[in-house]
Amino acid sequence: MRGRDALRELLGVGAAKETATPPAPHKVSGAVKAMNLGLQRLSEDAAAAKALRETLAAGEQVVELDPALVDSSFIKDRLPLEDDPAFLQLKDSIAVHGQQVPILARPHPSDPGRFQVAFGHRRLTAARELGTKIRAVVKALSDADLVIAQGQENSQRSDLSFIERAMFAARLDRLNFSRETICASLGVDMPEASRLLFVANAVDETIVEAIGPAPKAGRPRWLALAQRFADGSWREKIARVVVSDEFRRADSNGRFNLVFAAAQEPVGAEAQQRQSIISADGRQLGWLERTKKGARLVSEDAAFADFLLEKLDSLRREFETQASE
Repeated sequence: MRGRDALRELLGVGAAKETATPPAPHKVSGAVKAMNLGLQRLSEDAAAAKALRETLAAGEQVVELDPALVDSSFIKDRLPLEDDPAFLQLKDSIAVHGQQVPILARPHPSDPGRFQVAFGHRRLTAARELGTKIRAVVKALSDADLVIAQGQENSQRSDLSFIERAMFAARLDRLNFSRETICASLGVDMPEASRLLFVANAVDETIVEAIGPAPKAGRPRWLALAQRFADGSWREKIARVVVSDEFRRADSNGRFNLVFAAAQEPVGAEAQQRQSIISADGRQLGWLERTKKGARLVSEDAAFADFLLEKLDSLRREFETQASE
């Protein structure tokens, strides 16, 4: 069953009536047609998720539950983050204004009298910490219904990072959910699902959990890092970075930057001649390459290189002054 259909069934919404489509003025290529169908499917999936949120916001069939009786979903959708400011803000808002949007839960499939969350985990955690009841819409959901509802809600949140989406896809894959269900739950097409799974399967999960959500990293750099892991040569180097004091002091984005920088460095004998230059917040500033004739500074940031060029004369004078003292 496609994601939007599962959500419509979950909501009790009937299928939309078909409308006549005027004939195309010219023949559309297969690639363009596939792209149009993919965009249409993503739009319909997003509409189904929006309908679900509106149903919850309307307060239909909302009950109050004891948070102690509500368990998490059987699949995680977030990476842990210490002192998450978004969670603290949500908790403060609930404390002041109450819980505005109910969570979605189902009767627990194997523990009578208990419930299991489809989405709303942070609201549930906030309710537990505040000692209040949790407002919920309770519906009978299959496992597939639950992960589609959970994933579709996640796909509408801007704060869920690329790697969190990738790990969610990989967990669904390990639980033998179909690729169609994975696509429906995340609101993506098959190629994007393949990219998510490639990254999640290539990068060691222990490294991902150590880095955290890294919301500023983005797909291109995670894909590049996954390529390095797939090669295998950088695993030991990256493992050393993860246990360093600098890594422990950095935030999630800084941790990713440190790992990414280590994965760009050469290995073996060449590594002894090339040294990464890393900023205090973990950004790769460039490399110092040592040769028999001396050394040269390499930077991919043209503006930073221009800045250094302007400062070279004053830096040289500062160096000579210190050397003469």
